[in-house]
Amino acid sequence: MNTLVLFDIDGTLLNTSGAGRRSFVEALRRVFHFRDGLDDVRFAGATDLDLVEKIARRNGREPTADEVRAFFDLLPVLLRDELRMEPPHVYPGVRELLRALSARPEITLGLVTGNIESCAWAKLEACGIHEHFELGAFGHEHADRREIARLACARAERNGPFAHRVLIGDTPSDVAAARAIGATAVAVATGDYEAAALAAAGAHRVWIDLSDTDAVIAHLQEASASGAASTSRASSNG
Repeated sequence: MNTLVLFDIDGTLLNTSGAGRRSFVEALRRVFHFRDGLDDVRFAGATDLDLVEKIARRNGREPTADEVRAFFDLLPVLLRDELRMEPPHVYPGVRELLRALSARPEITLGLVTGNIESCAWAKLEACGIHEHFELGAFGHEHADRREIARLACARAERNGPFAHRVLIGDTPSDVAAARAIGATAVAVATGDYEAAALAAAGAHRVWIDLSDTDAVIAHLQEASASGAASTSRASSNG
């Protein structure tokens, strides 16, 4: 049964120890000449496009298309410098889970992230887990994570639909994105949100982390089988 499994990056797969925030602050300074430390800004669950637009407006500016383009050109350059000084920390179980899922021909792995594409790959490449992902949709393509999830699905399903979709993330925004595409919402409490908050947001399953590879895969298989059975019943009733 073919299954599409989509992952968020920050807080779900890895932690950059503030590298993303530091590069964002410096890019704002160089492009917009803002001296805004973003201490009150929550990056978790946000998208880069939404962040830059909101931060520009709170500093009294409506960003132009050229400014946004220049910002997104500079951001990955600064991020790579940060990541060279301190590589990302990969959360427990992530490497093992990605290897196990990649070995299954019926599973396609993709990304749904608030990072712009170049920053997403920079983070994944910095810790050597980039090769597991076949496709994705990114934070420069839309300010709304639900629309990013829809883009990822559209790209994945160009050659036909998947029997089941799963989205794994660490924020209520990821849960909302999963529900927007009819996916099983799997949440992991390795980011800024506790398990109770993720469950309250509507996650179908919440894990403290992804360290129990067998249990996570078993849950994905159960969810996929359940989804397929529901589809079959709906077709019979129709």
